[in-house]
Amino acid sequence: MKLSKRQHFIYDIIISSLAVFAVALIIIDLSEGLKGWEIRADQVILAVFVVDYLVRLHAAADKGRFVRSNICDLIAILPFHTVFRAFKIVRSASLLKLFKLPRLFAFLYRPLRKAKAFFNTNGFKYVVFVTALLIGLGGILIHFAEGMSLGDGIWWAFVTATTVGYGDISPHTLYGRIIAMFLMIVGIGLLGTVTSTITSYFLRANRKTVRSAALDLVRERLDDFEALSEEDVEEICGILKGLKQRENAAAPNIKGSRERRKT
Repeated sequence: MKLSKRQHFIYDIIISSLAVFAVALIIIDLSEGLKGWEIRADQVILAVFVVDYLVRLHAAADKGRFVRSNICDLIAILPFHTVFRAFKIVRSASLLKLFKLPRLFAFLYRPLRKAKAFFNTNGFKYVVFVTALLIGLGGILIHFAEGMSLGDGIWWAFVTATTVGYGDISPHTLYGRIIAMFLMIVGIGLLGTVTSTITSYFLRANRKTVRSAALDLVRERLDDFEALSEEDVEEICGILKGLKQRENAAAPNIKGSRERRKT
């Protein structure tokens, strides 16, 4: 079934939101385990992704290409830990939880892929990577400087870098305060970058020409190439031909205006 642009947008929002929620549940499960409604929510989300994958696989013209292009989606729906527990291949509960890590990264891949254009704006992805690295390093250093647990250290580093500053944990030693000042400077830079990136992203989106909008539409359709029907391919070819004809028609006018300027 072919979705309209609006339906495709709504579909992406729902699936990406479920993926982010699934990541949160996996993190909770790895740290303290799921309870009650969290277990049921995890099962429902897994079922939704299984159905979504099977429907797209059924609609794909080339099944092999679809599987190769959506390997992360396949990993996300494979319950490795459940299989190992059922066949008693791994008995340690802690080790079983580690088999959820592939699902964690697989679920993250989908929303991050959709946000690719945003993260590429102004090199924002590099800022996020460096900031995450420094938060982790700051958490480890404060762990040794202040003698707090590693979990509290990471939490404190994150709160400090984002300039939230709850005040529930604060450094008291000289080295701890130096680390805090460094993270505060990093946090100010991060917030400034976030603001400028959001502004640049939406300004760039509003300045799209007919040409860029058409090419973006084609790229978006080609991202799901394996699911394209022959009619979809013909439609894409029609868009490209129309765009080329439009540019060829505009070229003489541009050339003529340049010649008039010279004279």
